[in-house]
Amino acid sequence: MPHTDCIIIGSGIAGLATALRLRQAGFSVTILERERIGREASWAGGGILCPLYAWRYPEPVMRLAAAGMARYPAFISELLDTQTTDPEFFTSGMLILDPVDNAHDANAISAWAEQYTYPHQWQAAEDHFPHLPHDNSLWLPQINTVRNPRLLRALIEAARQADVTILEYQPARELRVAQQRVIGVRCDSATHHAEHVIVTAGAWSGSLVPGLSPAHIFPIRGQMIRFDTAPPAGLKTILLDEGIYLIPRQDGSVVVGSTVEHVGFDKHNTEEAIHHLHRKAVELWPNLAHTPIAQQWSGLRPGTQDE
Repeated sequence: MPHTDCIIIGSGIAGLATALRLRQAGFSVTILERERIGREASWAGGGILCPLYAWRYPEPVMRLAAAGMARYPAFISELLDTQTTDPEFFTSGMLILDPVDNAHDANAISAWAEQYTYPHQWQAAEDHFPHLPHDNSLWLPQINTVRNPRLLRALIEAARQADVTILEYQPARELRVAQQRVIGVRCDSATHHAEHVIVTAGAWSGSLVPGLSPAHIFPIRGQMIRFDTAPPAGLKTILLDEGIYLIPRQDGSVVVGSTVEHVGFDKHNTEEAIHHLHRKAVELWPNLAHTPIAQQWSGLRPGTQDE
């Protein structure tokens, strides 16, 4: 293959965004993707631009998440300037019905919100949703969302405009190392060499990175459904309860997720999980009771031992 300065393994949001930044810095970039470009965890995610129950995360993780959240508006604006697909970035806010747990009371959560300058309000959910009798809900009005498949499409278009080389169906099998330095990547049909190799392979990273193993980074299946657009739906904000979220889309459809399952690399949907998501969605937003499910899917996000 032609010489390239940088190889990126994986074509999710992290890999594509990294490729764009490297091209802006003058590096040549090749992305190696094991399947179709942009069709794994980044595509499958709901697009809530904030960790769920974020105060439960370790401080270093939250600092990283907060930095990313602060940069997202400019990141999206830059993509739109390239005349790519609109990622449907918008401020939906998020109402969390069950924020308090054994380790975090309302005062601790308010302290977290103030530390990271998140506007927040404690309120009764029934003030806005009469069918939800939750007295101590947390309203975060400035939480943003994107529509993941559209964001991936925009990033792919921008990468191609920037002359990033994208090689699909090239699963990385091994990092090639010489003199304690990574010098390339072995795939099934060829070995690709570069001065720099960046691994953004998500749940597949554990088998590639020296010093790690699939026991350190492993797949977690999340099943999701999307309700079709329907005039009675009318949901305007994210609702979160018992780990299940409802996300409104700008076309009126509603995305519901997600399960958390340790089943290896199995991406099949199950009737039990779809039924659970449907039941919880109707409980949170009864207008969905007679709205058809337009789509169901699952994704494999990376999990770690310290979650």
